Amino acid sequence: MKLYEYALRRIILLIFVLFAVSIIVFYLTRAALPPATAMAPFINPRMNDITKLAQAKSVGVATPSCPSWGDFTSGASGCVIPSYAQYFTWLRDVFEGDWGYSLIPGVGAGTSTWTLFISRFPLTVELALAAGILTIVFAIPLGIVSATHSNKAPDHASRILAISGYSMPIFWLGYLLQIVFVIYIRVNYGGYSIGLLQSNGVVATQCGICFPEPGSIDTYTGMPLLDALLSANGRYAWDAFVALLLPTITLAYGTLAALTRVIRSSMMEALRQDYVLMARSKGLRERTVIYRHAFRNAMLPAITISGLIFATLLGGVVITETIYSWPGIGQAALQASLYFDVSFLELYTLVTALIIVLANLGVDILYAVLDPRIKY
Repeated sequence: MKLYEYALRRIILLIFVLFAVSIIVFYLTRAALPPATAMAPFINPRMNDITKLAQAKSVGVATPSCPSWGDFTSGASGCVIPSYAQYFTWLRDVFEGDWGYSLIPGVGAGTSTWTLFISRFPLTVELALAAGILTIVFAIPLGIVSATHSNKAPDHASRILAISGYSMPIFWLGYLLQIVFVIYIRVNYGGYSIGLLQSNGVVATQCGICFPEPGSIDTYTGMPLLDALLSANGRYAWDAFVALLLPTITLAYGTLAALTRVIRSSMMEALRQDYVLMARSKGLRERTVIYRHAFRNAMLPAITISGLIFATLLGGVVITETIYSWPGIGQAALQASLYFDVSFLELYTLVTALIIVLANLGVDILYAVLDPRIKY
């Protein structure tokens, strides 16, 4: 099978995966709940029973012939639309772009769920990409050095990094970094003491190394750092970069440790292979043997798990965004769970599932490109 045929089959399978995920999400957030509980996000105590019943009918939960709110809440015969019919009504609205309205107070109450999601999604993408870049930039050299200096000081340091990354909760690391760089390490600025870094927001304007007035930028992507670069505003780009530092380190620390250990293990196995021994016997420089011969093969297992690493970054975003008041979809999802905003949770879950499946597909394709022996 050719690679493009494999990719096409995976894309077709993707449709069925998302369909199955949508059924599970709908069942857990709506169909599995009693009628009154399922309607809780759409009503408030100020409504009378007639208004509540009208609302239940408008969202496709109560039948048009249901006589009263009491009959609906008790699940009287012929009063509640079957779950499968509710699902297809919901699915039709989704295909039409109607995800309902957000119920999160102070975040997006009364705003279209899709509008709220789109406005916050680029901020989460920026944070996840920054964490991913940080993970790759540091994990690759650390893994190589650890493998080439096995059981020596660099390897011991890498092992300590991995153990701490595995065992340290994200929220604890986030608070620790805030205490160190915001409370303990302070500088004199304008006659008063201020933290070296800023612990909240997407643009740092109140810290020891920030510009208090960075100016304005044009919005191209919704990512502050990238938009600042496209707008050629260096001061704004610096402040956006500074704001990214602590959340990025917090989010990337655990995955960096995991990827470092994977690369170390793969490199040690590759260095024991016959082709490495032959390369050395030909008199090639050790640097050439490591990076041109061993490293390329050692990277294949790391690429294989990169999809899982990306999923881990997305999962950690919820905690990290909450700690640093980063207004992305992770923070909004947590608020949505507290206020039972099922519309936002449904959209968040489906988009996350789509990203993870596409990331895994990309990893499989890249794996085949890097290793011609792989055939699908």
